[in-house]
This record gives sequence, structure tokens and C-alpha cells, in this order.
Amino acid sequence: MSSSEVAKLERYVGSVRPDDDMRRIMEAARNILAVSPHPDDMEIAAGGYLADAVERGAGVKLVVVSDGRMGVTSMEKELPMEEIVGMRRREQLNAAGILGIKDLQFLEYVDTEVPPPAVLAKALIAVTRTFRPDLVVTVDPFLPYESHSDHVNTGMAVMRAVLFHSLPYVQKSVKVASEPPAIALGITSHPNVVMPINKSIEKKMQSILCHKSQFPDAGGVDARIRGISSALGRVVGSAYAEPFKVLRPDQTHVDILALY
Repeated sequence: MSSSEVAKLERYVGSVRPDDDMRRIMEAARNILAVSPHPDDMEIAAGGYLADAVERGAGVKLVVVSDGRMGVTSMEKELPMEEIVGMRRREQLNAAGILGIKDLQFLEYVDTEVPPPAVLAKALIAVTRTFRPDLVVTVDPFLPYESHSDHVNTGMAVMRAVLFHSLPYVQKSVKVASEPPAIALGITSHPNVVMPINKSIEKKMQSILCHKSQFPDAGGVDARIRGISSALGRVVGSAYAEPFKVLRPDQTHVDILALY
């Protein structure tokens, strides 16, 4: 990273105010649903945490919302879309295997065309009510300057699905059978939890680098993510860590204090 980026990273790390109650929610989660806008996003956002959760015996399900077909930027020759979709699915399966995640679901929306939250939330409500997670992990839709609609729509749809999870007249075809889960938003500018990933940093990096179509410069990506993870680790006295904004279900509606 450049000296300017290092300075920004230090300001980011210095702004983190860990919340022990929210950390305990992530530590105690036994049934975790991870919702990724594209193949690779959950490995970047939470690969270490998810690998650690599998290792301690938690159930982990990964839902991949889009097929990732538009994300390939450096190919020697143009490939048919069905080949790109197949390649990205194989990369995701390999990455999930490294993290120990065996339960995967591909929603197969076209990359860059993930539907708005009101539509996508219907699919996710069906998943949450069936899988019954106590924690859902996804990307933060409120990340400043986030311009990818797939990320914004996925994050907002997850939050809407959690908000409506326990309302029996919303999507009556899928019965309510559990309490609503908490939410952990990764790739966030306002983390309140920093999770150590010392034991799983190698799995995290290996899973990220499975996505060869996305990261042709493996060395550069490895160095950058390790650098960020190392800086965050200092917050909690760890060699490496991942940041999250964790919210209880009741904080997803008319809560003026949820940001703090």
C-alpha cells in the first residue's frame, strides 16, 4: 500500500470502538447464514470468521446471489458467458471447500442485475425461515461511495429479510419457526466488532486466491489483505482480524442509536 493508503488505514483502525456485547453475538452463533453478492465477496469480508465458525462446530450456509459473469476483467480471449458462469461457480465451490463450508445455494441472478431489496428479500426470507440462522453475515450496504448495485441490493435485502422474518403475514407461504437473527455486516466503514482470525488467516487467503479470474495479481492481493487484517488485529491484540458492524434485529428499524 502507498503511504497515503497506510495513513487512511491507520485513521480507520483508530476509529474502531469495539462492543463486547456484539462480539459475543458472533462468538456464540451456532447457525450462520452468509449471503454473498458475488462469488468471492464473503471470502474477503468474512472468510476467517466463517472458517473459525466451521472449526468450532457451527452450521454455516453460503448463499451466492449473482453468477459473477461480469466480473472478469483480464482474459486472453473472450469467453462465452456460460463458460464464465461455470468458471466462477467452480472457483466459489473450491473457496468454500477450503473454508469448510459444504452447504451452498446459488440464486443465479445475472451479475449487475441483482433485483431491488423488495424482490430479493422474498427469496432470502424463505432461506432464513427454513435455515433458521441466529446470525446472518453479508456486506454493508451503507459503505460510503459503494456504487455496485448488487452489493447495495444484497445488503439491504438481508436487512429487510431480518426485519420481516418474524411477521407471519409477510410471505405467509413460509412459516415463521424461529426468532429473527442478528446481522453482521462485513466490508464496513463503521465496525463495532473486530474478530481475531489468527488460526484461519491462511484459509482466508487461500479461499480468496481460489478466485483466479478476479485476482490475477495474487501476490498483491495477498499483501494488501494481510496488511489490512494485521492493522485491525492490533485493536484486539491479535495478529490478524476482520471488522464487522453487528446489529441486533431490533436495531434495523427506527433506532436512532444503531449507528453508534
